Amino acid sequence: MGSINNTKLTSGKILKAMRLRFGYTQKEVSAAIEISPTNLSALENDNRNLGVELAAKFSVLYGARIESLLFPNGLKAMKGYNSMIKKIEKLRDAA
Repeated sequence: MGSINNTKLTSGKILKAMRLRFGYTQKEVSAAIEISPTNLSALENDNRNLGVELAAKFSVLYGARIESLLFPNGLKAMKGYNSMIKKIEKLRDAA
């Protein structure tokens, strides 16, 4: 059995886990945040990207930090992070 440390977290996995932890149905959650159950299912199965507005709604519903929903593996795991940091350092050095 694999370690959770080797599991790549996704927004969808987190949303589903939180819904189940709270004991909510997809119908209840979708009604609370005003989306269709089909859209909620797509989010939970990572077939739809979680935008800022929906992340904010889920954040309020579950009492979670919005960045943990948008960047479940942290900012450093974001595509292009290292390249961006290098550019920022050059920009700061030039100032």
